[in-house]
Amino acid sequence: MRPFFFRLALAAGAAGCVSAAALAAPAGFEILHQGTAHEALFCMASDGDDLIAVGAPGLLFESADGGATWAAGTDVTPDGALLGCRLKRGLGLVVGQRGAIFRKDGAGWTRIPPVTDARLFAVDMNAAGLAVAVGAFGTLLVSDDAGKSWSPVTYDWSSTNGEGFQPHVYGVSVAGDGTITIVAEFEAILQSTDGGRRWTVVHKGNASLFDVAIGDDGIGYAVGQDGRVLRTRDGGTTWDPVASGIKANLLGVSRGAAGSVLVTGLRSMLVGSDAADRFTSVTPGDVATGWYQAVVSIDAKRWLAAGNAGRVVRLAAGADR
Repeated sequence: MRPFFFRLALAAGAAGCVSAAALAAPAGFEILHQGTAHEALFCMASDGDDLIAVGAPGLLFESADGGATWAAGTDVTPDGALLGCRLKRGLGLVVGQRGAIFRKDGAGWTRIPPVTDARLFAVDMNAAGLAVAVGAFGTLLVSDDAGKSWSPVTYDWSSTNGEGFQPHVYGVSVAGDGTITIVAEFEAILQSTDGGRRWTVVHKGNASLFDVAIGDDGIGYAVGQDGRVLRTRDGGTTWDPVASGIKANLLGVSRGAAGSVLVTGLRSMLVGSDAADRFTSVTPGDVATGWYQAVVSIDAKRWLAAGNAGRVVRLAAGADR
C-alpha cells in the first residue's frame, strides 16, 4: 500500500470508527464543528480570522470568525475529495482529486480549468502570487499569477531514487523570496529557487514525508511516517531529525508564535518548540482513538485542528517546553 492510500483511505476508515456524536471534551479541547462519521477534513488554512477547511466527500467549509462558526461553501461543486488549501491576503486556493483547482477572490470561488488529471495533495502561495501545487506520481504545477493559470513542471525523478520512479509529492512550502520546498515519498525533500525550472535534492531518507511548514525566519518542520520529524533552521537547505518518541504516521505540522509547534497524526499529537530537542506526546479529546491531519496556529498555546468525522477542534496545547 502506497503511503497516500494510508493517508487518505485508511485515515477515512479511522473516521468511520469515531461516532459523529460530540465526545466529552476535556479542558483545552473544544469541538467547533462536527460532521458525520463518514466525513473527513484533510486541510485547513487561515488568513487572520478567515479560515477554510476541506475534505471528503467534496467538503469545503469557511469561517470568518477565527473558527468559532463554520458554513459550507455552497458555490464550490467538486466531483471528488478536496485535499489541499491555502489562504493568503484575501486569496484562496483549493486542490483535490482529478486535478481539481478552485480559486477564491473578492468575487467568490471559481473553478480553474484543470491542466492534469492527477490527484493534487497540497498547494501553497506566497505574497507575490507564486503558487505551487503538488500531487500523485511526481505531479508539480506552478502559477505565477496567484492561481489564475497553471503550468506543469517536468522533473527527472531518477535523482531521488535512481530508477526514475515518480513518487507521490505530499507537501509544499513557498517562501517569500520564491524558494519552493517540496516533500515526498522516500523522505525526499527538494528545493527550487527559479520558479520550479531546476530542483536540488536537499534531503533523502526512508520514511515518506506528508507535510512541511517553513516560517519567514527560515525555521521549519517536515513530518511523516514512523514518527519522523525533521527540522530546518536555514529555510530548508539542510534538515536534522528531532526525536518524536513515537512510531505513528504524522500527517500535519504547524509552527506558531514564539516558536511553538504542533504535529498531528493518526491517533497521535505532539507538542514541541524550536528550542526543544524532542517532542512530547499529548492526547486531548479523541486524539488517541481518531486522527487529525490539518492544523493551524492561533497563538503560542492555542491551535485549530481538523480531521476525523469532519471535526474542527480548538486546542490549548502549550508547547513551551
